[in-house]
Amino acid sequence: MALKIRNDSINIGDKCVDCLKDTSFGSGRFVNRIPADNGEYDGYQCADCQSIECDNCNTKTLDYFISNENSKIYCEDCYKGE
Repeated sequence: MALKIRNDSINIGDKCVDCLKDTSFGSGRFVNRIPADNGEYDGYQCADCQSIECDNCNTKTLDYFISNENSKIYCEDCYKGE
C-alpha cells in the first residue's frame, strides 16, 4: 500500500508565508528570500521574517552564532566581543 501525502498548502506565489508581504523582484524583499512552506501557505520567507534577535543587544540579524557555553544567540558584533 502506497503512502499518500496530502498537501493542502495554498500557493501564494511571491508572498512571504509569515507576513504575506510581496517578495517579488523590485519589491525590496527579493534579496535573501528563501522558498518556504508553513503548512498553510507555500511561497517564500522574507529576510525580516528569517531574522533572529540577538540575546545580547536585541538586534535582529540573519547572520548569527549560537554559543556552545550558554546556548544564547549572538549577532556578529556581539559574538566578536565574547
